[in-house]
Amino acid sequence: MNHACNYITVDSPNIPLIAEQEDSQPFGQFIPYESEEISSILGHVKSKDMYLPNFTVRAFEGVMPRNAVFYDQQGQGLDMLGSCIFLKGQVKTFLPDGEVEIVSYNRSQNFKFDPNNEFRHLCLADTELNFFHISFTPRFFNQLLPENEPWAEKLKTKIDRKERIVGDHFTAISLAQEQAIANIFNTPLTGKLGYMMIETSIIQLILLQMYSLFHREEAFKQPSINKRDVDLMQELKDYLNSTFLDDHTISGLAQQFGTNTNKLMNLFKKMFGKSIFEYITDQRMEHARKLLREEGLLVTEVSRNIGYKNPNHFSTAFKKRFGVRPSAFCRNEV
Repeated sequence: MNHACNYITVDSPNIPLIAEQEDSQPFGQFIPYESEEISSILGHVKSKDMYLPNFTVRAFEGVMPRNAVFYDQQGQGLDMLGSCIFLKGQVKTFLPDGEVEIVSYNRSQNFKFDPNNEFRHLCLADTELNFFHISFTPRFFNQLLPENEPWAEKLKTKIDRKERIVGDHFTAISLAQEQAIANIFNTPLTGKLGYMMIETSIIQLILLQMYSLFHREEAFKQPSINKRDVDLMQELKDYLNSTFLDDHTISGLAQQFGTNTNKLMNLFKKMFGKSIFEYITDQRMEHARKLLREEGLLVTEVSRNIGYKNPNHFSTAFKKRFGVRPSAFCRNEV
């Protein structure tokens, strides 16, 4: 750990695979990761590892007591690929090209290949973290990618050339991925069937992630946003997170945040991969799902709560977002 400046540096290598189960940790079980050095500084953050035949998973949970930069200080496992899933908390991933950064948000995901050990991941003090990182080999990953798909071929080529890969923005976790995540952390099976189910769920999670992040042609273009604009867009997103039920207009938001409408829309889409109103709709739909599942409100009540005058229009939008009608949540069918 580096205690210089106003942050600490946490050594964060990829976790190696264990090819054979004999004389090693058992497959499919989370094991606390013990480190006196880390515990003395990050005592509020708990880490645990899971080993599988083709994957390793490291999970973090807790509150960061200090500003911290996660970095592979010893350069271990640089040949490994990684999928990162943020259930809660914000981390800024810095690329080596100036001040370009990619920002996570709650229930978001990204993928990385960092063969030259170039990335830095900043987490600010008092940030509540709940995320996990999946490591796997290029050889196994290439077996998952479809043939004759341009985006998949580009990924394979960049991996073969040992060129860095990262999604140009974090994307939201889909409903199908949430089910896969539930199977990873709470599989109903035990023994070999259990860890086989976990591995299958990880494969589903990664395939959906690859399509979400890389099937677009522009996904391979690195973002070029200066730090001031990144901070402005993050401020806007935080504001929308707390006011998504309000009636916003682009012109009103542009005036409030001191920029023009075109810049506001283009920067937000470039940084977060969706328009401002798509983001607001996603936030409203997530709120609607919470009201249906956790508070047991009727569909008509939820529809009115998030601004829909016609419950049928709400049901259509909800099904488009989650793949099921809101009435299914009321009946606890999903």
